[in-house]
This record gives sequence, structure tokens and C-alpha cells, in this order.
Amino acid sequence: MVIWSTGEIFVFFAVIGMIVFKLWSVWHVSLKAGANREGRVIFLGLITGLTLFGITAKIYISHVLS
Repeated sequence: MVIWSTGEIFVFFAVIGMIVFKLWSVWHVSLKAGANREGRVIFLGLITGLTLFGITAKIYISHVLS
């Protein structure tokens, strides 16, 4: 089991906030640019997939190093 310090918890919530802002900004820009639905879904899928990969890698590395 991984025990996170107060600093790591703060960084985790900051990263979650950045992810939410990133997804909202991509969606907002795609609406303003007039992208079709398929284009928005593909782009959001790529951004979400890469973000989940990064979070999973951080959790895995944290678990292995503990």
C-alpha cells in the first residue's frame, strides 16, 4: 500500500484540476473552431488516453518505489 504525503496529495489534486481544465479547454476550442463531433471525440479520446497513461505510470512508479 502506498502512503502519500501531504505534498503528494496536493499535487494529485492540482493535476486533477489541470486535467479537467485541459479537457474543458479542448472541448471549448473545438466548438469555437466548428469541428465536427467525430473530430472532437477523437481528439478528446487521444488527450484522455495519454492523460490516463501518465497517471497510471505515476501510480505504478510510486508503488514500485515504495
